[in-house]
Amino acid sequence: MSGRTAAFLLMAFTLLVIALSTGTAAYYLLSAMLGAMALIAFASVLATLLTLDIGLAAPKKRAVRGETVTVRLSVRRRSLLPPGLVEMEVSAPDEGRGGGRVIVVSAPIRGREYRYAVKCAHRGVYEVGVTRLRVTDIFGLFSFSRRVKGRLARVEVTPRLGRAPAMVVQPSDTGPQGRVRMTEDMASPSGVRAWQEGDSLKKVHWKLTARRREMMVRTFEESARPDFLILIDCSPVNAMQSRVRTIEDALCEAAAAAALAQMEAGYPVRMPLNTKNPSEVSGQMPGEIVHFLNALTWLVFDSPYSYEQVIELEMRRLLRTGALILVSTRLNAALAELALRVRQLGVAVQYVWVAETARGEHEEMKERLEIMGVKVRRVNPWEEPRPSAENSEANQGVTQ
Repeated sequence: MSGRTAAFLLMAFTLLVIALSTGTAAYYLLSAMLGAMALIAFASVLATLLTLDIGLAAPKKRAVRGETVTVRLSVRRRSLLPPGLVEMEVSAPDEGRGGGRVIVVSAPIRGREYRYAVKCAHRGVYEVGVTRLRVTDIFGLFSFSRRVKGRLARVEVTPRLGRAPAMVVQPSDTGPQGRVRMTEDMASPSGVRAWQEGDSLKKVHWKLTARRREMMVRTFEESARPDFLILIDCSPVNAMQSRVRTIEDALCEAAAAAALAQMEAGYPVRMPLNTKNPSEVSGQMPGEIVHFLNALTWLVFDSPYSYEQVIELEMRRLLRTGALILVSTRLNAALAELALRVRQLGVAVQYVWVAETARGEHEEMKERLEIMGVKVRRVNPWEEPRPSAENSEANQGVTQ
């Protein structure tokens, strides 16, 4: 009970006592008026609180990280007794504000629509909802509140697509075991043609050459281009709580940019996500980047395995892999050794290191890896990515 309500009830009680003591009709009338005011105020607050209709809608169901999404809140009163003030507490995963309030003065029977802006600072699923409703009467005597359940508007926030350099795999990438990746499948002949300068003698069709009395060589079907394997470090990020989500965003955006760059270069891409609920995304065309963005939007960094264990496990699948892209916040001796082992198998390796600064030992490790043929690229999670024209079109396609 507020001080204003207590003073009002005390005044009504005092007038009633005076009326009973003196028998004056005016005091009876004043005390009855105050009692009627209190009864009407109480009934209006209670009726509005129980019958108020609240609706939420997000016109834009998908957004890109960094955008601002507008959520529409509709309020409609079904009670004939008008309230004085309706206050709604809105919850939203916004860094700038943990929650907000929308104040409605005298909610009309026909309804009224309000707009609430939410800054999508991080990728993920944003759920905006009304958590509590408070109603105050027109006299300011009573103010009751209740929790609101089930009033949610969901918006999926995808990672941003930045610019990343594409890796190119040479037609023959030779490892120490003598493994050679050929551009033609020698087991699938497709026809014959005349001899050309530079053709291998292994391709000569000797019987047809003898009949035609000119050099003829076999042609073969072109084998599929080697695919790219992108491995994200899905283990929990070791950082302060206020910095974790920004670092996770940088990991996802670095992986998405690498996938898009390789698919634009014509290479198929596979991206296994080794979390508690493992999954894998794959694509060949730039338009399929939407599948990668969807998976990265819902990605939870809760892998029960260390990044070293994940790389060891995936090394068994590298026979058909042209290149491996590692994306992690860590760069240590164990990970560097694993990257070199993969490179020695004849697989091109790029290490995308997500870190704000680089120390002396990191620079030495980076130089050693690059000397051994492993490309290292550092990504600062607090730097804004520079989207290219193609990436901007891809972002627009995701948000539609």
